Amino acid sequence: MTDETGTPRSRVLIGAYACGPGEEPEAAAGWAFASAAAQRHDVWVYTRHRFLPAIESAMASQPALREHLTVIPLDLPPRVRALKRGPGSVYWYYVLWQRELSRAARQLHARVGFDVAHHVTFANDWLPCGLADVGVPLVWGPVGGASRLPLRALRPWLGARGTATEIVRGFSTGLARRLFGDRTARRAAVVVAQNPDVARRFKRSRNVVVEPNAALQVPPRGPLDPGAPVAFFVARLLAWKGGRLAIDAIADSRLRDWRLEIFGTGYERRQLERRAQKAGIADRVTFHGHRPRSEVLAAQSRATALLFPSMHDQAGWAVAEASAAGIPVVCLPLGGPPVLADRNGIIVELGRDLPAAIATALLNARERGGEPHERWAPERLPALVEDWYALARDRSPAKRPLRILESFPAPRSTTNPYIVQLASTLASTPGLAISTYSPRRALFGRYDVFHVHWPENLVGGHRRIGRVARRAHTTILCARLALTRTPVVRTWHNLERPEQLGRIDHALLDALDRLTVLRIRLNDSTDPGSHRVVTIPHGHYRDWFSAFERARPTPGRIAYAGLVRSYKGVDDLIRAFTSTNRPDVSLAITGKPLDHAHGEALRALAHGDDRVSFDLRYVDEADLVHALSSSELVALPYRHLHNSGAVLAALSLDRPVLVPDTEVTRRLAREVGDDWVIRYSGDVDGATLLSSLDRAHTLANRPGPDLSLRSWETAGTDHRAAFRAATEIKRDTSCRRRPAAP
Repeated sequence: MTDETGTPRSRVLIGAYACGPGEEPEAAAGWAFASAAAQRHDVWVYTRHRFLPAIESAMASQPALREHLTVIPLDLPPRVRALKRGPGSVYWYYVLWQRELSRAARQLHARVGFDVAHHVTFANDWLPCGLADVGVPLVWGPVGGASRLPLRALRPWLGARGTATEIVRGFSTGLARRLFGDRTARRAAVVVAQNPDVARRFKRSRNVVVEPNAALQVPPRGPLDPGAPVAFFVARLLAWKGGRLAIDAIADSRLRDWRLEIFGTGYERRQLERRAQKAGIADRVTFHGHRPRSEVLAAQSRATALLFPSMHDQAGWAVAEASAAGIPVVCLPLGGPPVLADRNGIIVELGRDLPAAIATALLNARERGGEPHERWAPERLPALVEDWYALARDRSPAKRPLRILESFPAPRSTTNPYIVQLASTLASTPGLAISTYSPRRALFGRYDVFHVHWPENLVGGHRRIGRVARRAHTTILCARLALTRTPVVRTWHNLERPEQLGRIDHALLDALDRLTVLRIRLNDSTDPGSHRVVTIPHGHYRDWFSAFERARPTPGRIAYAGLVRSYKGVDDLIRAFTSTNRPDVSLAITGKPLDHAHGEALRALAHGDDRVSFDLRYVDEADLVHALSSSELVALPYRHLHNSGAVLAALSLDRPVLVPDTEVTRRLAREVGDDWVIRYSGDVDGATLLSSLDRAHTLANRPGPDLSLRSWETAGTDHRAAFRAATEIKRDTSCRRRPAAP
């Protein structure tokens, strides 16, 4: 059988202890993954009987899903189920259920012949996996459990019972993880970790990727509670959930006008009530107990922030729900919450006065607010599971991830946002192991592909001794790449090399070009010439900029923002603007010039025109967002415009751009909307600036540009395909060069 594209459907076996639509997060996750897999594969799911009514009801209205999804109920005999009493009994029952699943799955595999097995829900990394013995490639997870609780730092908020519980838990789960988890990880083709802690624990596995099991669609938050600011706490009231920390934080004198709303039940409730009474804040803390999910979500949507100081939660759907709705999340740097909080997370590092740090984070959350997003929407899952299954089915000898050395060092606060987003995307892409650049790693490290962005950075430098050192290093690096036949992939940011390079620099860059087997161009307009190329569009900055506050556009303001270089035509822009005489317009130049003399020359071109302002320094993202969003029009009169991150930065903030009329900008206009990419021919002049500003003014209340084709979600898989192609090209070339055996 084939899918809608004509590709044969794989046969996938899923083991889901909990699986079904409804309000149970674990079961809802199982159902979301099974439904997503059935979009492109034929799927058989083992789950328990109690989920069948909800599943059958959902499938009755989805004939396409019913055609490709077979649900098989599996339970232990009634006499065994009768012994299952209390929350703790789930563990021994789960172990026996997995054993029964292993037997049933092997029998079904003998009849059906599965291509992939996928262990989905209740995936604790210290419990057994029945599908590990079926004999087909296994995707294990999303799996959690390996997060460690720093007892010394958090003991004051655990109490005696909580501390004893954590000591026992750490010992028992650690032993079980060695017995069951390590065995499953060795057999798994892909380990999907709920959070980075789990990924580090199983880093020696063949393919490890971090992706939580959250799958939810949450509407944006409603209006905030008009009264006092509210910290919202939802969890079982157990010591390790951090209820005592929440009470102590709200007791901070800076939060005297805040209320704490606590939803959940557990043995800690009396302790928390006494703690609030002792701190003198009992009138500001409300215990709601266990409430229906709809009521909890409604209350959460009115809160100022979600306070989630859990000490080892593997995932925490409450965090995903709050963040997706645009609610700031204050949490600790432990387990899964920092991942699920995503762009709306405020992570509190463990320190001496932890309650005070949490109080500060709540104040920051109130000031900054949050942005709704769809990072955890179920729609992301079909592509994800397809990627995991393809990786699991890959039977080639290169089962380990491709090791990629990037040409940039570890990102810092001043790093180009494109690089930061690319590094994050590649790090989370299955089948890739990414390393950032260091001279030692480049010469002595182990990697399969060298990925170059701006090769001139390998040879340049402001000081003579630095240039000499870089040239020597790059000479040795080129020799190492040639001797080890390591393919070089280059992302084509600029067509021309910088003007200030010397003969030695050009010779080294020529050598690196000869070692380059594949180039990644950022748009289809780049002439490939004789080079092998793939096209991976430059991603947008909407997600990146969502953490920063936008300014209101200043009427009549034109902005230039970005590094100031001669080819970017900033001098032409200043001349054109100063030729106008309208008093209601202004020009703001933001960005660092090549040197001080260049900056002074630009100031001189303004001739003291007080409508022109300069901020000639390297600005961080917050200042860049302010500079762009405070304008009505962003003017980028580049003399050579090939790939401009500044253009996409402006469009990502819903600001129209004025750019030269080229094939690149014409294609961009067709893609995002013609009104958003205003083009001119010849040299920019004053009349062009004023007419473009008038056009930009009409866009104030229009929907923003269409940047849907520049999502980062596909960039990782596209780069992985490019890296694999490069290794194949290099392998084929090496085989052709090798002389035949006599």
